[in-house]
Amino acid sequence: MEMRLFPAMIIFLGSYFPLSLILLVQDVKESSWEAPLCNVAQLPSCYLPELANPERALGLLVICTLSLMIFMWLMKSLSGISTLDVVDSKSIPNDLINYVFPYVVSFMGLDLGGDGKFFGFLLFIGLMFLITYRSGQILMNPFLLVAGWQLYELNIITEGHARCVKALSKETVRVGDRLHSCLVHGIYVLYRGEK
Repeated sequence: MEMRLFPAMIIFLGSYFPLSLILLVQDVKESSWEAPLCNVAQLPSCYLPELANPERALGLLVICTLSLMIFMWLMKSLSGISTLDVVDSKSIPNDLINYVFPYVVSFMGLDLGGDGKFFGFLLFIGLMFLITYRSGQILMNPFLLVAGWQLYELNIITEGHARCVKALSKETVRVGDRLHSCLVHGIYVLYRGEK
């Protein structure tokens, strides 16, 4: 099945949760970094660090956090609709380069307070999403690795036809396995049994 735009956007934004944390930490004012650390005995007198651009920093964090939560729910809610037999299995490294660029940009002087830099960064993320979505690489997501999913190149037999496909699985895929699957944006998502 072809992934719709909104779920693809949720998956993409969820993968940038760590970046939203990095940008939040970079937005903490210098005065907050110079303040003494709180200890448990002084908890009532502690205060949260002050942000230079709280609307933008917290907004990005909330959007990415919600997207990550929905993304994890989406991956759990997928169910196998067909079966396949594995003829050959090879684990392949996830292509993370598309997800690395924005992290590099965040350390090259991204200022959430500067309108030009902030909106330029949003445009950059938008273009990265478009490229990732159109190329069918939306599920090549680093958070899948964190959640325990592995990317495979498989030779399979499904519905009487032999195919070479890319697949995601939470469990190790071996030659001879019979698995349930659903096809999402050109990538098979595999399960050991019916969900």
